[in-house]
Amino acid sequence: MDIFNLIFHTWYGGLTLMIICSLIIAKSCNIFEVATDYLGRNMSEGVKGASLNAIGSSIPELLTTVFFLIFATHANLARDLAASIGGNTGSAIFNSIAIPMLVIGTVIATVPGVVGLKISKKVVIRDGLFLITAELLLIVLLSSKYITHWHGWAFTLFYLIYLAYTFLSMKKGKNPEPQSSDHNDDSEQGKYLKYVLKTGTGRKRRSWLLLVGSTLIIAVACSGLVEGCKGISNSLGINPLFVALILIAAASSVPDTIISIRDAKKGNYDDSLSNILGSNIFDISISLGLPLALFLLFTGQKIEFSEAGSTLVDIRIVLLIVTLITIAIFYFSTILKKRHVVFLGLLYTIFILYAIGAAEYYSGSNSLLSQASGSFIQYLRQPNGLGEHLQRLADYITSGW
Repeated sequence: MDIFNLIFHTWYGGLTLMIICSLIIAKSCNIFEVATDYLGRNMSEGVKGASLNAIGSSIPELLTTVFFLIFATHANLARDLAASIGGNTGSAIFNSIAIPMLVIGTVIATVPGVVGLKISKKVVIRDGLFLITAELLLIVLLSSKYITHWHGWAFTLFYLIYLAYTFLSMKKGKNPEPQSSDHNDDSEQGKYLKYVLKTGTGRKRRSWLLLVGSTLIIAVACSGLVEGCKGISNSLGINPLFVALILIAAASSVPDTIISIRDAKKGNYDDSLSNILGSNIFDISISLGLPLALFLLFTGQKIEFSEAGSTLVDIRIVLLIVTLITIAIFYFSTILKKRHVVFLGLLYTIFILYAIGAAEYYSGSNSLLSQASGSFIQYLRQPNGLGEHLQRLADYITSGW
C-alpha cells in the first residue's frame, strides 16, 4: 500500500496524520504565546485573554474551516461545511468543558498552596453573555434552507461588535515592558523571548514576525488535519462531521489549552477563563463566518444546507446546553476546586458518548448508544418540532439574503 492510500484510505493513517499535525500546532503555540504576551503587555487582565490570546490560539479553527471549503468538491460542499461547523462546535465544547477541567486540575496539582481558582464575575458575565448570543445566532441562522455569504458577514459583524465592546471596557494595564530575558531560561519559550528582547529596538516587529511565522506553520498543519479527518471518515463510512466534532476539535484546541494552563499557573485566572470564552466566540463567529463569507462571495455560490443542516440541529443545541451549564458553574462557584474537575470530566464523557452514538445513528447502527442519541435527535427533528420551527424562523430572517 502506497503512502497516499495509507493516509487517506485507512483510519489509522488518517489518525496518525492528525496526531502529527496536532503536535506541530502544540509546538507553534509556544511561539504564539511569546508574541501575544509582548504585544498585549499593556492590556488589562481579562482583555488580553479575550482578544489577542483568543484570536491567536483560535487560528487552527479558522484555518480548518478555510481548508474544508477550499478542498470541498461542489457535490460535497454542504457536507464539508457541516464538518467545519462540527469542528468549530466541538472545539467550543472542548474549550468549555475539557480546558477548565485541565486548568483547575493542573494548577491545584502543581502550584504550591493553591486549593482552587477564583474567577472574576465580571469576566464571566461579559464574555458569557456574548457567547450565549453567538450560539443563539448559530442555532437560528444555520437553520436556513440556503446559506449565502450574508450569513458569514452576520457572524463576522457580531464578533466585531464583541471586540469593540471588549476594548472599550479595557483599562490600561500595569505590566511594564520587559527589559531583558532570563539568560538562564533555556526553555523553548525562553529562547523565543530572548529573540524578541535581544535589542532595545524592533521588539514589536520581531513579535509580529513570530506571530505570522507560527501562523504559516499552523496553516500547513491544519490542512493535514482536514485531510486526516476525511481519510478517517471515508475509511469508516461515517459523516466527517462527527470525526471533526471530536478529533479536529481536540487537535485545534491545543493552543487554547496550553495558553490557558500557563496563564492560570501564573495566577492570571481571569485571562485563563476569558481566553476560553473569547476563543469560543471567535470559533463560532470569525472562524466560521469570515471564511464562509469570503468563499461564497468570491465563488458566487450559495449552499443548499437543508440536508446537511439537519444533522447539526442537535449538535448546536448540545453546545448551548453545555455553555449554560459551564457558565453557571463559573458564576455561582466562589472557588473552582477538585470537585469541579470531576464534574466537568463526567460532563465531557457524556458528550463524547453522545457524539459516538449520533455518528452510529446516522450510519444506521442499532447499538445502545445510537438509540440513546437517536431519541434526542428524533425529538428535535419531529414534524412541527424545534427543527422545523428554527428553519421557518431562519428563512423568515434571511429571506432577502
